Amino acid sequence: MIKSDFRTLVRYKLDESTADLWADTELDAFADEELRTLPAKNVYKEEIWDSKTVENITEYPLPSGTIKVEKVQINYSSSVIPEYQDQNGCDTFANVLYLPQKPTAVTDLRIWIKKSFTPLASLTDDQTLDIPDAKIEVLVLGTVLRAYSKLMGYFVDLKNWDYNAKPDGISMQQVQAWIRDCKEEYTKILNAVRFTPKPRFIDLIN
Repeated sequence: MIKSDFRTLVRYKLDESTADLWADTELDAFADEELRTLPAKNVYKEEIWDSKTVENITEYPLPSGTIKVEKVQINYSSSVIPEYQDQNGCDTFANVLYLPQKPTAVTDLRIWIKKSFTPLASLTDDQTLDIPDAKIEVLVLGTVLRAYSKLMGYFVDLKNWDYNAKPDGISMQQVQAWIRDCKEEYTKILNAVRFTPKPRFIDLIN
């Protein structure tokens, strides 16, 4: 889904076909706030990143946006048929992977990683979001919730209406009801699309 289509979907949920209470930049900011929280809710990108080892080098920079390294493998085959073996004891710090031993030759390095999503602020309106369509509803509802929360903040502090026109026909009770209903739908969708943590093998010897 491209950025402009995502924003249209958000406005549909807000019942605002064109910018009125919320400018495009505000909705983009709300969406980026939600994107930053998704990995903590087990919604993230999964990638297999291929690289090469360097002889006697144990430090390898990770791709931008890496949250966690799930698994590291090195190809120990000298033939055209790869033979990847898991590398236990790897460490990460400051977006750099540290191998437990120095490689003795140049070979294939394969890393399973969790990554954060690309912020909307870095995309143009015709560029595609990298959150899958199957999970886009979580981002839509999270953005809507943040927009409603901002609106509620204006209701709480009445002096805000000295500078902004108060929305006609909207009461604090209505906004509270919208937030409640949206939170309920958001929770259901989030539980349906989030990753379930997998049990990991722990090598207590090495």
